[in-house]
Amino acid sequence: MDLAELHLHWGTRNYKENTYRSYSLARAYRKDGKNCKEIVLKLGKLTDEQATRWRDVLKVIKKQNTFLATLDDLVVTMRFAYLDVAVANHVWNDWDLDAALARDDEKKSSCAIIARILTLNRCIDPATKSQTPKWFRRTALPWILDIDPEFINVSRIFRELDVIEECKESLCKHLYERLREQDLNGMKSVFYDLSSTKFYGSRCALMKWGHCKEGYYNHVVLALVVNRDGVPFYWEVLQGGTADAKTIAWLLKRLKSRFNVTGTTLIFDRGMVSNDNLASLENERIKYISAMDRNQLETITGIDFTAFSDIGTEHVEFQADKLPEFAEFDKNTYYREVNAKGDRRYILCFNYKLFKDQRKARLQAVEDFRSFTEEVNQELSKAEKARQEKPTYDKFKQKIIKLKLADFVDIDLQVKCIKRKTADDTERDVRTYTGTVVVDDTKMLYDGRLDGFWLLVTNHNDKEGGIYYDMPVQDVIAPYRDKAVIESSFRDIKSFIEVAPVHVWTKDHVKAHYTVCVLSHVINRTLALRLHKNPGTLTKDIVSHERLYSELSDCMIDCINVENVNMSTYNMTRPTNDKKELLARVGSENLLSSNVVKKAREHSL
Repeated sequence: MDLAELHLHWGTRNYKENTYRSYSLARAYRKDGKNCKEIVLKLGKLTDEQATRWRDVLKVIKKQNTFLATLDDLVVTMRFAYLDVAVANHVWNDWDLDAALARDDEKKSSCAIIARILTLNRCIDPATKSQTPKWFRRTALPWILDIDPEFINVSRIFRELDVIEECKESLCKHLYERLREQDLNGMKSVFYDLSSTKFYGSRCALMKWGHCKEGYYNHVVLALVVNRDGVPFYWEVLQGGTADAKTIAWLLKRLKSRFNVTGTTLIFDRGMVSNDNLASLENERIKYISAMDRNQLETITGIDFTAFSDIGTEHVEFQADKLPEFAEFDKNTYYREVNAKGDRRYILCFNYKLFKDQRKARLQAVEDFRSFTEEVNQELSKAEKARQEKPTYDKFKQKIIKLKLADFVDIDLQVKCIKRKTADDTERDVRTYTGTVVVDDTKMLYDGRLDGFWLLVTNHNDKEGGIYYDMPVQDVIAPYRDKAVIESSFRDIKSFIEVAPVHVWTKDHVKAHYTVCVLSHVINRTLALRLHKNPGTLTKDIVSHERLYSELSDCMIDCINVENVNMSTYNMTRPTNDKKELLARVGSENLLSSNVVKKAREHSL
């Protein structure tokens, strides 16, 4: 008897003047063109609950791939990361990065796959190269990419790092062309900067011991060029200790040979400004915007800034509004043109928030030195041996120089004798010192005469009709202030993507590691831009890729074991409305209708 052919049949019965339903299992069939039924099993009187259970059982039996189980029989045995990984993978496809990694047919798939997996790992859960295969197996990527997990192993990863480095220039060109296609205006201003990364180990030719932003470490230098939106399209790994100013000529050569920089303005930090660098850019007719060092303001402008020493912090915004010859750029910033010299144009700016910050920092530095003095005085008061004046003074002086207070702060040392007991319990005099902080308030005000000021330099000096500049002052100031986008890029690469520590040693492997990190930033930055462009309702407070990944991370592919029938299956965690909105904001709605669950189930058969 095939239970799938049966249905629950009932009829009315009368017994002692009571009417009730009598149930049976029946099989329907046709005979001589008529519908007939055969009673297979009489069940008799059933309660409503019993009748419902029989219907449910027969309904389940009629469906394929169904079975009976209790809640205790269902056990989730494994979970595979899905939605956060799938979103990052979707952006990789949007950029068509595989095309830039194409080589011969065999290498194309291998190199592109390894580069993709390493990049997605850096986005989601940065791990060492040796741990990446293990991470890969804990995600839904084997089903998304239709790749056997055994294909991804440590040996293959390290082999492909050399190939990834060979493809770096192709990747740069690909990103540059795609960015120009998406938004030509976004390439009118490009930003260039460098940052150092600590390096652990001793076998890499690119590594050098020396001072970097984290202190004194073995380090290498990452050079990065990004567009107006902060999306990188060129990068290079340089030897540790490379001076910022020495890289402009290097960059200039690469920009000319690899990219069409006509109509593009190069924006870089003041640390790269030198007369030779600016002259090189001018000779090649490349437009630039940068800033001069603070100590050059008076020399270049010819302005006596002493008059600005008396600006107070309490009402500086009102005083700034009355600065002679200055015009308002926005509510915080004022500017004036400075007489141009040669092919260069200078714009002096004053920002009263910067002014307050610099004044506050100077006062805090003085307080820090006072605290340091108290600590050293306590140490001196406990001296067991006589102290010498010069070494004691030098200790204070080194701190003064470190805090950049030498122009108006000094230390007054006074001899102090203290009693100390000898071994035979007699007393002896020990000469030591006590320091008193001396602050020259007049010199301190003079030292702050340049607070809030900064000087831009550019070769955008073409004039319409010989009178007005083709590029207004506002269009010079705004792009330079936007250079924060490249600083944000370095923060993401060095913190969230965790570029350090670097666990590879050969020159090409180190460079490939940075290429993977930069590609991760391309994906992260793309997602952040989409979140900003498409504000949500339920998720409007989520505007960063970190928050996006975090919110999507608990939507996984679950492996569910049905223990009473000894089988397993897969299903996706049901996404909430918040997750659906986030996917819509980043253009990845189709990920919820993906066939990844079907592939996972096929894998389990």
